[in-house]
Amino acid sequence: MSAVSRRRWFPATVAATMTFSALSVPTALAQETPKSPVVINEVESNGDSVGDWVELANTDEVNSVDISGWSILDDDDNHTPIVFPEGTEIESGGYFSFYTDLKDDGFGLGGNDSVRLYDADGQLVDTTTWEGHAATTWGRVPDMTGEFAVTGEPTRGATNIAENETEPVADAEWPFDPQSVKDVDLGAEFSIEDFSGIDFDAGGRAWVVNNDEGGLLALDYDVESGNYTVAGQWNLKYPDGSGLPDAEGITVAEDGSLYVATERDNASKNVSRPSVLHFAAPTSEGGDLIAEQEWNLAEFTGDIAANSGLEAISALGGGEFAVGVEANGEVLFVDLSADAPVLKQRYRSPFEGVMALDYDAESGVLRALCDEVCEGASIELTKADGEWKATSEIQARPAEMDNVANEGFATHTFAGECTGGKQEETTVFLWADDGVTEGIPFRAAENTRTADCDADNGQDDDQPSQSSGSSASSASSASSLSSLGGSSVGGILAAVVGIIAVMGGTLAFSKALPQQLLDLLPAEVRQFLG
Repeated sequence: MSAVSRRRWFPATVAATMTFSALSVPTALAQETPKSPVVINEVESNGDSVGDWVELANTDEVNSVDISGWSILDDDDNHTPIVFPEGTEIESGGYFSFYTDLKDDGFGLGGNDSVRLYDADGQLVDTTTWEGHAATTWGRVPDMTGEFAVTGEPTRGATNIAENETEPVADAEWPFDPQSVKDVDLGAEFSIEDFSGIDFDAGGRAWVVNNDEGGLLALDYDVESGNYTVAGQWNLKYPDGSGLPDAEGITVAEDGSLYVATERDNASKNVSRPSVLHFAAPTSEGGDLIAEQEWNLAEFTGDIAANSGLEAISALGGGEFAVGVEANGEVLFVDLSADAPVLKQRYRSPFEGVMALDYDAESGVLRALCDEVCEGASIELTKADGEWKATSEIQARPAEMDNVANEGFATHTFAGECTGGKQEETTVFLWADDGVTEGIPFRAAENTRTADCDADNGQDDDQPSQSSGSSASSASSASSLSSLGGSSVGGILAAVVGIIAVMGGTLAFSKALPQQLLDLLPAEVRQFLG
């Protein structure tokens, strides 16, 4: 989850002390020295189990201060200020904290944001600005009087603690290191917060969701150049065509259709709606995409905060899905093959929240990941004797990657041409940073290896190739190809792949065609058929 995905809406009263979830390392910007005894003392910009919050402190050790009519605003002048009601006081040497995003007229705090405090006359009393979420909270050190810095831990309603060395979360290194991590630049239009879940389809297209406006993005990867390009954008809707689904996770099923994990309808941010939505694979390059079905998993998650719901989802085959929950770090294994969801198993991860899931069907390994709250750590799960269990130590994020708000992660392997019994296999890794740290929404890496293959069918001795395999895989490839802008070549390829699903593979299909007919096909189709 992220800055925005953890936002909730504010009640203009003192809120109860809550357990906080950690946040990355922000950069402090210039601050004005406050003249009032009341100061902004601590900020949680990435949401605890309830939401984003701000703590004020009264530095006067003798007198209470009446802040009736005072107000708080973030960096957006278009937002409605939060005004403190009549009778609001901060006792001498005391604290006053409140959530900013628990009402429809409230506001969430982003990774690059500010908090401004105004008195009843509208005069600026204090302000703080940061770049990047703190790994804990953003507060004054020493308490009440110091400069703003990353704190040692959240201390809402108590004395701020300086940042100290902490024990690492992970027990083992990232298993794919050494790995070079690079930024993915899709242009200013996509350098925004709230990109979350990612999954690759069988054809290597990456599908990404944005949890603010319920957006869906398709990215194509060029193995030779190592670059991603945007292939389409859509607006996700509930089955009745309404709403702004808070889309946090996405997975591609065996038939190429899409399943999206959501926390709530962003048109009603303070109401929990932990649902999985099912969409047909898009056949255009944009527009509204209306869900075909919705499964609400509230009976399995229990009573959770509106922005602490379903964060991740991964298709496991046969109608079974793994769903990650932010509120408690659980993975729910559910069967969605019928109208009513069926819970098959619960797994309690070692993390505060499960923010991403990635399933490798070949190895049978499901990777569950946490975000910056757990330093980007992850753990591997496999199924044995009908039950999913952890089969690895807690693994660190890549050594080259900073502790950013990764809420999406996916991998895909592209198999090269089989020559002389050998082929190159390139596995690509893609992360989505919900906090768009330093303006970067996505980061990528790739690992390449030479593998043995069968020159007769172009596949690895140990695994099926990307272009053959099951009819479900072929159907998924056809779905991806048919959405390539509706070109004639794309249409022909989609039809060819559909026939391949019945024929059992590209080689069998191409051998069944006369050479004269093959010669009439476009070059792109002949290349696809090998």
